[in-house]
Amino acid sequence: MKDRRILYGVIGLVFFLIGIVAYLPAAVVTGWLAGATPLRFNGVTGTVFNGEAAYVSLPDGGIDNVSWRIRPASLLLGRVTSDIKLSTDLGNLSATYTRTLLGYNRIADLSGEATLGWAARLGGYTFVPTSGRLAADIDRLDFDDDLDITTLAGHVNITNTRYELLNPALALGRFDVDLASMDDNGIRATITDSRGPLALTGHADVTANQRYQLDVRLRARAGADDRLKRVLSQLGKPGPDGWYDINERGRL
Repeated sequence: MKDRRILYGVIGLVFFLIGIVAYLPAAVVTGWLAGATPLRFNGVTGTVFNGEAAYVSLPDGGIDNVSWRIRPASLLLGRVTSDIKLSTDLGNLSATYTRTLLGYNRIADLSGEATLGWAARLGGYTFVPTSGRLAADIDRLDFDDDLDITTLAGHVNITNTRYELLNPALALGRFDVDLASMDDNGIRATITDSRGPLALTGHADVTANQRYQLDVRLRARAGADDRLKRVLSQLGKPGPDGWYDINERGRL
């Protein structure tokens, strides 16, 4: 009986502490994250368990209107799990974020839409010559406090892509891409399907030290705009099968 009372007392104390934490200002947790990661938060409101930041600065970009709702039961398992939602230029992205006491970070079930331009700005690129609509479905993304990716599994669809350096813009088509992590903490994007004027196949790798390797093949499909054929001709001479091979390496 005495052991049972001690157990009930411990459980009651844990929930009491959780109740206290639940009413702490959200700025407490964002301040802690800012000290442990490259993230910076502005316009923070709400509580630790249910809060919002008007803007979150990333190393090379930023995100508007980030909200979170922490699942209290996750604290009993030695981790923090939160449902995250953020604004894009086409609506919202939603995901589940988990951080353990050992410093591991995981994003799961990430889904939503944004333009290619919005996604490029997150990486620090203010201009990209191609526009399009990106729909993401990421099953799992693991990373450390330096934002180096250790595990990635997901898929993106890129639709309504256009080459914007011509007037009018040149339609390119739709592309399906699988995302996966590699053994050296790098990531690989593999083009699994393409539909529209531009036929595209191959993959691109990015390593943890920001080096990239691009190995793709492309050609204009029958009936494509003649301007696309002229653009592709600037890549050099195609192979006997009509495909242009691009094999490029460098640093982002």
